[in-house]
Amino acid sequence: MNNKIFVIVVTFNGMRWIEDCLNSILNSAVSSNVIVIDNCSTDGTIEFIKLNFKSVLLVQQNKNLGFGAANNIGLNIALEKGGEYFVLLNQDAYLKENTIGLLVEQMKANPEYGVLSPVHLNGQGNRMDLLFQTYVTVNNCKDFYSDLFLKKDLKNIYDVSFVNAAIWLLSKTTLQNVGGFNPYFFHYAEDNDYINRCQFKKLKVGIVPKSVALHDRNVSERKLTLKTFDNINDVKLLNPNNSWTVNKMLKFILKKILLSILLFNKRDFTYNFSYFSKTLKNYKIVKKLQRESMYKEYSFLTSSQS
Repeated sequence: MNNKIFVIVVTFNGMRWIEDCLNSILNSAVSSNVIVIDNCSTDGTIEFIKLNFKSVLLVQQNKNLGFGAANNIGLNIALEKGGEYFVLLNQDAYLKENTIGLLVEQMKANPEYGVLSPVHLNGQGNRMDLLFQTYVTVNNCKDFYSDLFLKKDLKNIYDVSFVNAAIWLLSKTTLQNVGGFNPYFFHYAEDNDYINRCQFKKLKVGIVPKSVALHDRNVSERKLTLKTFDNINDVKLLNPNNSWTVNKMLKFILKKILLSILLFNKRDFTYNFSYFSKTLKNYKIVKKLQRESMYKEYSFLTSSQS
């Protein structure tokens, strides 16, 4: 077993996928240590893993910590055990036999990358994942589609401005410089925030086209909700690459509240007032998180392995 590579899977009621997910890791050409952080599943996921995957380190939580905080627990454990490379894998994602090996090979050869991702196919593996296609557009991923269409030799890595955290490879260097996920994000947008912080630390994000994995999810139309509204503003507020202070954000949202009153827009008023109240309440917390994400080694992780 490769003691330097760790695969971390966060589970929450994942019985539908967990057998295929864990088997895909154990059947990889490159062996790895597997850590499952379970967010208080109630559908039999915990019992199934204990019975069928005894080599997996299962860490149970007594409540749902969300995606980022649970991954941070796994990353801390992996660092303490001497990990050098860390695959973050969704419970609804499956690796191909050579996925890990190809990602680690490119990370070793290209240490300027903070995050590497395989190409994401759908759950059947017969087409590219629908949302993944939005991350490799002409604007976000130069030359990828052009090289595919013209049947050119594909590059080892294509730079992207964003790729979701369903299947990520991080290195110890990444964790030392960028840290773990910001705990301010419970679920969704924590990967947007993480990539902003990679860019702040001058680390690149890339797709390894010869490395492929499956993401077995149903992609439906997403409508704006109070939660997504919060996430959009939180990503902007906590982005170290811009100048959004807490005071600036509060003034911006206050103007939005006043405008919504003038226009009798009930929905906008509700969203903006809720966000204003939340941000004002968390004023000191946000300022602390802003500082930590920019200046602290292993931000949001307890480990300080050297």
